Order: sequence, then C-alpha cells, then structure tokens
Amino acid sequence: MNLKSNASPGKVYDVLIVGAGLVGLATAISLRKRGVNNILVIDKTHEFRQVGQTLDLLPNGLKAIKSIESLAYQKIKEISLNLLNSSIEKNLDDQHSKTDQKKSSLKKRYWSQKNLDGEIIRSIPLDFKTWFDQYGEGRVSIPWYQLQTTLRSFLPPELIKINYRCVNLEKKPDYIKRNCVSNTVSENNPFAHWEMQRFSLKNEDKTEENKSNLLENKAFKAKLVVAADGINSAIRQVIYEDTNLSQWSKPQYSGWTAIACRSLDNVPESITEELNTKYFQGQSIITVTNDKIKKNSTLDESPRVILTSFKPHHLGYLIHSPFSLASLSQKSANDLIQLMLQVLEKSAFPSVIQQLVSLSNPDNLVKRPYYIHPANISNYNHSIWSQGKVVLVGDAAHGMPPFMAQGANQGLEDAAVIAPLITNIIQNNRLDDQEFISKQWAKYETIRRPFMEKIQEATMENHYWSQQQWDDYSEMVYSRNLEQLANSL
Repeated sequence: MNLKSNASPGKVYDVLIVGAGLVGLATAISLRKRGVNNILVIDKTHEFRQVGQTLDLLPNGLKAIKSIESLAYQKIKEISLNLLNSSIEKNLDDQHSKTDQKKSSLKKRYWSQKNLDGEIIRSIPLDFKTWFDQYGEGRVSIPWYQLQTTLRSFLPPELIKINYRCVNLEKKPDYIKRNCVSNTVSENNPFAHWEMQRFSLKNEDKTEENKSNLLENKAFKAKLVVAADGINSAIRQVIYEDTNLSQWSKPQYSGWTAIACRSLDNVPESITEELNTKYFQGQSIITVTNDKIKKNSTLDESPRVILTSFKPHHLGYLIHSPFSLASLSQKSANDLIQLMLQVLEKSAFPSVIQQLVSLSNPDNLVKRPYYIHPANISNYNHSIWSQGKVVLVGDAAHGMPPFMAQGANQGLEDAAVIAPLITNIIQNNRLDDQEFISKQWAKYETIRRPFMEKIQEATMENHYWSQQQWDDYSEMVYSRNLEQLANSL
C-alpha cells in the first residue's frame, strides 16, 4: 500500500519530529498538551508492526509519562497490569488448586542475580507496589508495540506520516527543509538492540533495482526539527557531517553482544532438575554471573547469563558477553554456539549451563551487537545534541545497551524536558531567533547530558557494583520529581 503525505507543499510546521517511536510520540503529545499544534511526526517505517520486545518502564519513565499526559500514564499502567494478570492465569495449569496457585503467583516476584553456586547476589522486585512505596512510582512491563500504539492513540492520525526516509537537511533563512524519499523496501536496523538477527532467516535479496523503487520524493519544511530517529540517527549523521563531530556520526560498538536461544524444547530431565534446584528455585527468570571476577582482572570477559523457565522442560537463555566484532564476523550459528561454550568454560560456568547452551537449535539462535552513542564525547565541551534549529533526543542523543533498562525511560525524560523548552520558543514568538533557540537547546543539554553521562557509565560498569552503589544509583535515578522539573522549565 502506497502511503503518501497530503501535506501542503508550501506548509511550514513549527516543529517537525523525526521518528514515531516512543520518544517522538511522547514529545508530540507533550507539545500538544501545551497548546503547540502546528507539528508533524514523520517516520521511515512502512507500517506500524508488532516489533520490539517487552520493555520495563521504571519509576523515572512512568514519572516522565505522567508529567507529559496523565491519561496516557493511566492507560499504560492499566494495560501492563492486565497483561500481568493474563499471564498469571495462563500459567495456572492445575484447575483444582487454581485459587491457591493464583495467590502464590501474586506474591512478590523477583529477578535475582546469582553467583555460580546459586547464591543470591541481589534481587530486583518486579511488582508495582514495592517500587511505588520506595520511589513514589511503580514499575511495569509492556510490549514495545503496545506502548507505541497507546501513545499514538493520544495524537490525531493526520499528525503522523510514515514511509519517509531522510535524505538530507537544507538550512533555509526562515526554516529547515527535510528532504525525504518514500519506498517499499524494509531495511534491517543493525543498531537496534531489540531487532535481534535470526540465523534461520537468510538475507533478503535487496537488489539495487528494489532499493531504488522510490514512490515519492517529499520535502517537509519546519522552523524546528526534533530528531527522535534512534541510535543510528540519520539527522545526527547530517548535522555531524563536515564538523569535528563527524567521527561520532555513527554509533560506536559498545564491546558487548547478546546471543540468545529463547526456546529450548525437550530439555533432558537431569538438566532441568539441576537448574531448578540450584538456580531457578521457583523463579522464572534469573541472571547467573561469576562474582569472583573483578574489574580489570585477567578474566574481565566473563559473560552474564540470563536463564528463563516459563513452562516445564521449556527453557531459554540470553548471554551478554564482551565479544569483539571480529570474532563474530562471518560466523555461523554453530560457530557461535561453540564460541559461547568456550567463553563459559573459560569463565568457570558450571557444566549444566554449558550443557544447556550445547542443546541450542541453530535455527532459533539470535544475536545482537550492542552499540552506544556516548554522552561524554571526549575533548568536546560544546553542544553535541543540537545544531542551529535541530535538536537530538532519545537514542539519537545517547543510545546505549539495555543493561539497566534505561533507554526508553531516559528518552521519555528527554521528551518531558524538551517539550516545555520548545513551547517557550513558540509562545515567545522566537522561532526565527537563533540566539534564543540556542539558549533553550543549551538548557536542555545542561539538564540532561551530565545525567546521561552517569546513566551510561552505570550501564557499562554496574556488574562490578556493591549493593551500596546499587542503592545510591537507584535513589539518584528513581526518586526525582520529574513533573516538578518539567513545569519549572
């Protein structure tokens, strides 16, 4: 189906938001809530598909949503809690003791990190109330697509145009012109951590003829451009080009890769029983790590293994390990299974976990290198998140691996901060005042960038932390009053 914009060729928007993901949509919702209506959201997707995995909205992310639109907050919380209850019902197989099992299932759930001996290092509560009682807001899990769909429902459909991929930006005296092309080719995003590469799917035949199957050229004009187009941001690449930031236009490999097999059927009873007895102990998801390995040790390549058990004899795993890109290049699924086994053995992981990995079906194996766009770009103290009338938000400004579940949450914080500042520009009739605009961008970066430096550092270093460091981090991130901050801008 061809999707063409019916926007007037001469129309100039106050704000063009590039990217209809969570951050772009949240920014648009916040702007409209503040009376800014001459906006447009565009995205390169060909359709809104059920992509992405389940993500965790932590207290800071929920606080950001509540400050943006309280009705969206209520809807998201309702959906996530309904999904949790449905999941509990689905997993209650014994109808005779269903009531007792349900009571048991509704007890506090935890995600525990354990050492190789099965001893708990730390546990993260997974229920809403525990987080709410401690930080003034809860924690929920919701599929990415459902969250995106919920946010879209708070915007008029005509304000969102899809199937437009950025070609370049042109700076005009009175506006920014974003040139786009529309085509029918779906492109893989090698930098999105939720889009895991499946080895069972061969690379699609994307011929040059197909790639150039353009349906429409389109130019969108706007006074301001908000780049919410992800870690591989096309807008960032354009504004960094021919500057001393050019080396940072593309994401940097973080040094870590995820390899997973989420569905292992018919696992032998001996393996299942040992894993249940030593590690799961009634939990459905745990992380196993070698806590004897310290930072900068000779075994600094120790992996972290996430094990899942949602049905009897139906297990899965996800391994985070600091592989080099060279070691992954041109490797088959069987090669990667052997590579994982070597890493597990080197890091002294018990044989039962190695046996589980050896059972991996190559057709079910997925991998994903994790990328980062650093917030602390060395030797550059000037603005790195804006240029002229263009500003970066979300993963475009500070994409990172998902180890702390802060990618979406921090992006929502960006939306809560940038929208009031954009509103200041428009309500003060300063859309043509570059000095005033730059001051607003600088305020945004002053608020958000130092904090993101801490978040990115925590993301990459937390596996060496003491409990006190975890407690300090949690207080810093989750206890802030984001609604008060947004209203003060």
